Amino acid sequence: MTMAENRVDEMAGLSKFRQSYRKSEVIFKEGSTGSEMYLIHSGRVLLSVRQNETREVPLVVLNPGGFFGEMALVDDSPRSATASAVEDDTELIVMDRARFLFMVRQQPEFALSLMHTLCRRLRDMDKRLPPEGTSP
Repeated sequence: MTMAENRVDEMAGLSKFRQSYRKSEVIFKEGSTGSEMYLIHSGRVLLSVRQNETREVPLVVLNPGGFFGEMALVDDSPRSATASAVEDDTELIVMDRARFLFMVRQQPEFALSLMHTLCRRLRDMDKRLPPEGTSP
C-alpha cells in the first residue's frame, strides 16, 4: 500500500487542498520552483523531462494513490521534471511545505512510506543507466 493510499481518503475531505486538471494540462514545468507536492486522488499524471528544445521524454505515468513533486520540498531545488494530466478530471490533493513537514514529523508511517518510494524510484533509475564503463 502506498503512502498516498494510506492518506488520500483522510486528506480528500480537505477540499480547499484539491485541484482539478484537464487532459494534457501542465501541473508544473521542469525547472520551475515549487513549494508543494501532489497526491493523486483520481486520474493519472505523466512526468517527463526535456531532452532538447523540441523533445519531451516520458519518465513515468503515476496512478491514483501516487505522489510527485516531493523533491522540491525536500531540497528546495527547481522541479526536475514536467508534470501533466493524462486524462480529464485528474484530481490532485496539494500538500504545501508546512503540511508536508507536519506529516513527516507527526506520522512516522508517512515518512517511511515516502522514503520507501524515493528509494524505489532511485533503484528504477539506476536500472535505466548503462553499466559503468560503457557509453550510453
